[in-house]
Amino acid sequence: MPHPNAHLNLVESSRRLFELDPGAEITAGDGWLFGAGRSAHPVISNAAFRVDDGLDPEEFIERARDHFADRGRGFAIWARAGATEDRDLIDAVERAGLQNVYEMPEMVLERWTPEEASSPPGAELRRVSSAEDAARYWRVATESYADIGFPPEIFAYYENHEYLWADGAAAFLANVDERPAGISMTIVSHGVAGIYWVGCAAEARGRGLGRAASASLQASPMGESLYRQMGFETIYDYRLYLCPAPETNR
Repeated sequence: MPHPNAHLNLVESSRRLFELDPGAEITAGDGWLFGAGRSAHPVISNAAFRVDDGLDPEEFIERARDHFADRGRGFAIWARAGATEDRDLIDAVERAGLQNVYEMPEMVLERWTPEEASSPPGAELRRVSSAEDAARYWRVATESYADIGFPPEIFAYYENHEYLWADGAAAFLANVDERPAGISMTIVSHGVAGIYWVGCAAEARGRGLGRAASASLQASPMGESLYRQMGFETIYDYRLYLCPAPETNR
């Protein structure tokens, strides 16, 4: 699978994930996309993506700074370390003094068989299709991602539940002993099925719930070893470069 397709899926999926927050502001231009959620968290909820690899990196950084400064926000620029397309962007953000605050591998699975998607014994895997399902889904996400520092309020802002089952998207909830225990989501674009928000409640880990999802993903440290066991391969690493809110710079 071409590397650019995985990145384009990440950008499109990020746009759709911002749409889960009815108060989010999504702004796109010629070769870039900015997303600002209701949360002011500068890494998780405020992001800048370069879509066109040929866009001048200094111009992109300046535009992003102006955009988020107008909103009093810090933000993160997403860049691909190990991909030639973003070498100039990484050089530019580092010259600009932005700090690499988080890194995660972009992993792909190019061959998939239906057997790999079967539910583990004792678990019921079903597609999210109602507001009640969505509430359960985000409760599991809140618990799962607390382990790697996600503030719980991030998920509370995701109120546009219908985007979980809109065209090109599907979210899944795994119940164990009739209790929500595992989650995963896929968003399809550019010939890629990107996997997002995979997580398990603490008491359900180690039972194979994470193996019910496969395609292309950005793995958290919590899940990277599992995905390697499933056959995923790293094609590059995403680095999130932090630009602090304006008042922090004074």
